Amino acid sequence: MNNRNAIAACALCLAAIAVTAPDLRAATATTRPATIAVADTPDTPDEGKNTGQYRITHGPYLQGLTYDGVTVAFTTSDRGFSRVELRRRGSDGVRTCVTARNGLVEAWNTMNAIRIDSLDAATEYEYRIVSRRIDRFEPYRVTYGDEAATPWYRFRTPDPASRSFTFVAMNDIHDTPDKCRSLLEAQPLDSVDMVFYVGDMMNYFEREEQPYESFIDVSVDLFARHKPFAVVRGNHETRGRLARTYDRYIHNTPEGRYYGFYTFGDTAVVMLDCGEDKPDSHDVYAGLAAFDAYRLEQAEWLRGVLRSREFRRARHRIVLLHIPPVDERMAVHDEKLVAGMMEWHGNVHWGEILLPLLRGTRIDLMVTAHQHSFHLLPALRGVHDFPIVINDNRSALTVRCDGGGVHVRATDLDGTVKLDTTF
Repeated sequence: MNNRNAIAACALCLAAIAVTAPDLRAATATTRPATIAVADTPDTPDEGKNTGQYRITHGPYLQGLTYDGVTVAFTTSDRGFSRVELRRRGSDGVRTCVTARNGLVEAWNTMNAIRIDSLDAATEYEYRIVSRRIDRFEPYRVTYGDEAATPWYRFRTPDPASRSFTFVAMNDIHDTPDKCRSLLEAQPLDSVDMVFYVGDMMNYFEREEQPYESFIDVSVDLFARHKPFAVVRGNHETRGRLARTYDRYIHNTPEGRYYGFYTFGDTAVVMLDCGEDKPDSHDVYAGLAAFDAYRLEQAEWLRGVLRSREFRRARHRIVLLHIPPVDERMAVHDEKLVAGMMEWHGNVHWGEILLPLLRGTRIDLMVTAHQHSFHLLPALRGVHDFPIVINDNRSALTVRCDGGGVHVRATDLDGTVKLDTTF
């Protein structure tokens, strides 16, 4: 995976909270939190023990995994100061990582997303969360309370030389965690590299606990402590009074964008953020939508990706977005489906800007969602020279990219196989 930010690193003495010896090799002005890598320290709290009522309430879950970094996200029951302890599997040396922004180490918070950089590719690591409740936070006096520590969990950084990449894709769960769990449990999670949620995992974002209740807690239970997931934002997740806080929960890239470009060995994955399905001027948005410009922003970014060495050298190329692009000429595939999509601004706008841009770039597969019905649209000369899978709201895809091509198997909740083919 690429699209990495250079992160400022320095040594931090936790006992004295004193910053020393800055690493000047990686200094970048950024609005994103910088991660401070602390010098190796001895193993401290007893493994897996929580004291008192202070506890880790959600997570940890892995986000933004790259060849050389990962983000660990979690929440605590009360405001505190949290760190991630990391070690190579089999090593006794422990590296401690915290988050710092504008010279201040993150504290007095409950939501945490700690970025860990300077990792080695194709390497297995172990990590855990250690957090202390802050009982009093005064200008010149901080009083700590109970401490909580998780067990050690494992993850592995991707291998740039890998010739295979497997992922699960699912979508349109709409606040039904039981369905999310059932679909995930039917997938070969032990053998996949990550999961992509292709939008509309929630209906409308109205409650702070909603992302956890809808799909994050289920993901943590089944895989996300050890393997990452990424979220392709759907149009429903742009709705609700808390929609503008979604990036506090989802950390697809170190840059903090929902859209991104990732490489996993010889597979390249482009993830796009669809925005809304109706025009920005529609009454329901009350003048608070600007998705046309946002889609054009992504198109300009995508032009650079398509010219990049990483994209051009990839053997397999996958595109993921929630709202499928449409062109009236696609009616030869499915006249009724295409006629319905042509009625919606989001589908049409994506078709106008995205289909011409991707034509001739040797895309192997586009995975989309949104329609709540399953369709395979084969390549269409002069319109899109790649197949488009529109996944429904009760199926999951397992996609394996290897020397034999891109194999896609789609199964629904009752085990029916809807697609089993290689592109």
